[in-house]
Amino acid sequence: MQTPQKIEVGPMYVDVWPKHIRLIPLEQAVCYVVFDDNDQIAGPLIEKILNEESQIRKVRPPEWLGGGGIKIRNISKWDSPSLRLLNERALELYRRVRGINSSVIDDMWANVTREGEYIGPHAHRRTKASLVYHLLPPPKSETSKFDGSLGLCDPRLPRCCPVEKGRATSQIYPPMNPGCMVIFPSFVSHYVTPFVGTEPRISIAWNIDDSKLPGRPNDVSLL
Repeated sequence: MQTPQKIEVGPMYVDVWPKHIRLIPLEQAVCYVVFDDNDQIAGPLIEKILNEESQIRKVRPPEWLGGGGIKIRNISKWDSPSLRLLNERALELYRRVRGINSSVIDDMWANVTREGEYIGPHAHRRTKASLVYHLLPPPKSETSKFDGSLGLCDPRLPRCCPVEKGRATSQIYPPMNPGCMVIFPSFVSHYVTPFVGTEPRISIAWNIDDSKLPGRPNDVSLL
């Protein structure tokens, strides 16, 4: 299936990959891009995510702060032009970083984090790369000390081991600008620091591979 050049979002057609967008490397296979049209496309998607989050918290509130807040797993079924655009951008970013012509989303979800919530260090199974898009990050006034930030810390990343090879003594904190999309290998340990903001922190995440994988992401229990 050919990748569309533009996607209709509301009254406008938006470029999937604007010509001025550039990859910014942080580490081998770890980089990010910033799409400057987030304010134009985010509104309806944010509203839909927050409505879903509200319903989930009423029925099944988080059992502990370290669970990462609310994960909305059914977004792949939503009929949302904004989400369709972000999916295509995630797939294109994967292809550009990998230098290949194919990419398939294996799993995707939205994260809504509230005050005090965080996600402990973990990695993802099955896929070659994981991506995170900052749809509604906290304002910079609330992240001066990396509060609520996505962090990477893995002994296989040289930038995390500035003192001794193979011993992770430092972390990588990609920017949290609205519209920032980060890609990193799925095997890399990553986390989200405790969030202290008064407004919700919203991100969208994908696990992507070269081609469709057998089975489903949740076929094997994490326990």
